[in-house]
Amino acid sequence: MSEDLNSIKNHYELAIVGCGPAGMAAALNAKIRKRDFILLGSEFCSPKLSKAPHIENWLGFPEIGGEELRQRFLEHLKKREISIMSFRVNNIYPGPPFTIMGKDKSLEADAVILATGVSANKLFPGESELLGKGVGYCVTCDGPLYKNKNVAIVSYSKEGEDEANFMADICAKVYYIPYYSDALRLDHRIEVKKSNVKGIVGTQNVERLDLGEEQLTVDGVFIIREILPAEQLISGLDMEEGAIKVNHKLETSISGLFAAGDCTGQPYQLIKAAGEGGTAALQAVKYLDNLKST
Repeated sequence: MSEDLNSIKNHYELAIVGCGPAGMAAALNAKIRKRDFILLGSEFCSPKLSKAPHIENWLGFPEIGGEELRQRFLEHLKKREISIMSFRVNNIYPGPPFTIMGKDKSLEADAVILATGVSANKLFPGESELLGKGVGYCVTCDGPLYKNKNVAIVSYSKEGEDEANFMADICAKVYYIPYYSDALRLDHRIEVKKSNVKGIVGTQNVERLDLGEEQLTVDGVFIIREILPAEQLISGLDMEEGAIKVNHKLETSISGLFAAGDCTGQPYQLIKAAGEGGTAALQAVKYLDNLKST
């Protein structure tokens, strides 16, 4: 169901970021309301649901497994001709319109629904403080700034290998710290460090990467995660106990930006995520209608 990046338009009424139950429910309701929207997700939508052996509280299906229910969700989208664009969002700049930045593509949307779930990986010490001061998430975007400098790439997926190989032609030194166990396909110039990151250190800018027993002197650190923490996607977003702060309309602290699902906090329940996704879409439609009338 994933579409080619070349099919992405420059502008949409609504962008939905995340293709778990919240994102899919939001897309379904946006489709029913006949809005011009795009659903941005990963190649494998909702791995957490897929791994659930039994779903006991999904109304009408007393005996169903997580993967079977996931497939039903995807089939529902397919029947409504809703496509999922495999697109990793690196940054969102507030609007209107909002600008959504990916690795090789950007787009605009008048309203955005964040349905990104929760990242299993906590921020590294120093990461938030040094964001934009040597810490980044998009190698293609910022890589040329580090010509003839030293960088470290911390990656939770094999996607980071392509990024590291790209940087090998630019930088004086590239360190690669994988947080996965698959075989590596890296340029011979890249030095692999199979250590855990203890922190990112610097005052005004990144100065070094702390690996505990070893300190790497670097000018930049790129972190490649499957899911970026919401507060790192867009600046000025109010958070509460590590979750996106929303009101009963699923509105965030930024006008035109809505959030739904696990990213809004506990309880981390399928029924809550789907319900919030549908509600966020309906509220986004109201917002868009008001935007047109002003």
